Amino acid sequence: MGLTVLQLVPALKGGGVETGTIDMARGLIARGHRAVVISSGGPMVAELEELGAIHYTLPIHRKNPWVFLPLVGRIAEVVESHGVDVIHSRSRVPAIVGYLAWRRVARKISFRLGGRQRIPCFITTAHGYYADHPISRIMGWGRLVIANSESIARHMMDDFGVPSEKIRFIPRGVDLDRYAWKAPRLEAPRGEWQVGAIGRITPIKGLAVLIRAFAVIAKQLPRAKLLIIGAAEPKHQGHLAELKSWVSRLGLEERVEFSGHRADVPAMLQQLDLLVLPSIGKEAFGRVLIEAGAAGVPVVATRVGGIPEVVLDRKTGLLVPPADPMELSRAVLELLKDRKLALEFSRENRRRVETVYPMTRMVSQTLEAYQEASERLRILVIKLSATGDVVLITPSLRALRKRFPQAHITILVGREHSELLNRCPYIDDLISFDRRREGTPLGLLKVSKRLRSAQVDLVVDFQNNRISHWLGALSGAPHRYGFAGRKWSWLLSHAATEPARPVPPVDHQFRLLQLLGLQEPSKDLELWPGPGDEARVEKLLKEAWIAENQPLVTVHPGSRWASKRWPAERYVELIDRLAVLSKARVILTGSDKERPLCEQIQRAAKSKPFVAAGMTSLNEMAALMRRSRVFVGGDTAPLHIAAAAGIPVVALFGSTAPLRHAPPAARKKILKTELPCSPCYRSSCPRVGAGHMECMKRITTDDVARAVAEFL
Repeated sequence: MGLTVLQLVPALKGGGVETGTIDMARGLIARGHRAVVISSGGPMVAELEELGAIHYTLPIHRKNPWVFLPLVGRIAEVVESHGVDVIHSRSRVPAIVGYLAWRRVARKISFRLGGRQRIPCFITTAHGYYADHPISRIMGWGRLVIANSESIARHMMDDFGVPSEKIRFIPRGVDLDRYAWKAPRLEAPRGEWQVGAIGRITPIKGLAVLIRAFAVIAKQLPRAKLLIIGAAEPKHQGHLAELKSWVSRLGLEERVEFSGHRADVPAMLQQLDLLVLPSIGKEAFGRVLIEAGAAGVPVVATRVGGIPEVVLDRKTGLLVPPADPMELSRAVLELLKDRKLALEFSRENRRRVETVYPMTRMVSQTLEAYQEASERLRILVIKLSATGDVVLITPSLRALRKRFPQAHITILVGREHSELLNRCPYIDDLISFDRRREGTPLGLLKVSKRLRSAQVDLVVDFQNNRISHWLGALSGAPHRYGFAGRKWSWLLSHAATEPARPVPPVDHQFRLLQLLGLQEPSKDLELWPGPGDEARVEKLLKEAWIAENQPLVTVHPGSRWASKRWPAERYVELIDRLAVLSKARVILTGSDKERPLCEQIQRAAKSKPFVAAGMTSLNEMAALMRRSRVFVGGDTAPLHIAAAAGIPVVALFGSTAPLRHAPPAARKKILKTELPCSPCYRSSCPRVGAGHMECMKRITTDDVARAVAEFL
């Protein structure tokens, strides 16, 4: 199915931007796509409509916000009524209204079961050097930013912070069928050379410099003539009057002609012996230069902006410094007098235009950009902490990928947990979040800038706290999914209600994903340790004199909360009992901070378990779990890692509820003592004396040993 593209341009009165809009519409229609254009109108509308494009006349050229902001709703109606896939803005005010219309339309789209797989996208083309003004930044907000020259691309990156991966360098093109190459004249009867300048009459075009240069040229070639082809907008009528005054003062009335706007540029070029582009301001590209190259007209231009990328000095034309009438006159006289050199430049310029600037190439590259930007929904998943919770979202990541197979899925995850997802096949990009450095207001703004640059369509917030809700809102995503009932949940666009009763953790996530049309997918946890992790674990086990076929039991005695820890002496009893009953070797895992506890247990145990605490990364721990027969531990992250590794787990619960926190596992045994005070969700037991930590102490060594024996 073809794309429907809406182009937004201030007016269709003539010029490089407008011509590019027409050319793109022609190319889209020729390839079976649909073209819609919104502008304030102009003489080029008739040409556009003859192509079969649809045009709407709206005053999007007006810079008054009281005029252009009310247009957002009307443009949104156009987007919805035509099923627009791409909104392409080619100027700043059109970009503002286009972006706001995109957001309005995007928010209405439903992703429930049977809903759409993507939403319209917003892209921009930077056609010029924009002033460092807040309004100019809108030109970098597109999902992709098209630059018509390398200098414009650098301008957008250096001055507006647009990431290089968002830039698409697509130079303008020329329809070679409309510009038949004609060799330049080697002689002119009686020296009647025709020099021309084509383009809008504005101060930055340097026409005053050209007129002064032509006064020098006319002294050597008194019958040469200068044609200034182009119109001045109302705000530049004073400048046009000033140019005519220069012509009069220099006595050039018989030699300089102002032709006004001409739509037949190919025909005008056929009359010229030389084209001059004397710009004194930064010229982004200079479309007329490639049109002249296609027609065989030699060119002289100033060395500003992107012009040196188009005209190769002394290969396809001559370049001169800007605002220098004498250098400009010397270059013009050189090509009018040395016509063999002019012919050489003309031939080389035509060859370069055919190679670098054909219209077919511009249309194809722009269409590729359209398809790249529009074909993939962009999803951001936020899960900042903690390690066990990151493991628990792997079924949700798998479900999102199945629901949106073509989407670009990015996850924002805490830096200390990010390695768990480095090889996750369900995501395309991973952004690590350092809460210490980036959890401040300034840090959040920096992170959100990176998120906005990706122009995220949809946020799935599994963290559901103040920071994650703000990051979702600051990303600019029109769809932001999370749970209602929190203090900052008003920042969400779609909120799921919390269940009336506690539910398992993965079921809780799926309650949110149901808003996106997901139906009860698999709950299996996954992790993806790599070959290096496996090799590191094998080396570790060999160094501990553990045979390859020796049964292993992984025991994790520590926890950040004291209320989740089973007494150390019970672990000692369990380890020694397992050594006698099953000949199993126990490995004690934990962090650097938990290593003293593990060493304490090792010293007290007769069977001397191997202490791996502080010696493995998270992925190496997952690889270690795969080598084990069973895992024993409290409600901690390694419990979830063990479940993801697919081994049986014996989980000891005290201050927390198994229903809410126990991982889904095919083989698991949960040991829990029901007391009036549990679950208390206290990090340390509030009781004192005989009742202290009763919930964990009532889990006996016999209970745990029997559970482990069942799996061994």
